[in-house]
Amino acid sequence: MNSFRNKIFLLFTAVALGGCYENEPIPTADFSFSGNNDFEIPCTVKFSNRSTNAFSYNWYFGNDSTSTDTNPSHTYVIPGKYLVELHAYTESRTEWASKRKEITIKDTAQ
Repeated sequence: MNSFRNKIFLLFTAVALGGCYENEPIPTADFSFSGNNDFEIPCTVKFSNRSTNAFSYNWYFGNDSTSTDTNPSHTYVIPGKYLVELHAYTESRTEWASKRKEITIKDTAQ
């Protein structure tokens, strides 16, 4: 009999927990950035996260570097154009949004 009660309890728990994220608002992803040194190398870029309804973040800086910080900074040491991408996730990670922006880092010799 205890085994039957345990199974019923587990079933109700699974149903209850499964519905916890049902009404999560869909996130939007957005960010702005500013760079020191007039965007010449070496340039540290500060990212300001403007996402809404998001719980966690993945940043991709266009040069194989990543971050999960909310408002990260990243230093670029090679000139070029970098496509920065932000993914903003809901708490359940079932919904997400992304935003891409290009950053141009200049060589000091130009």
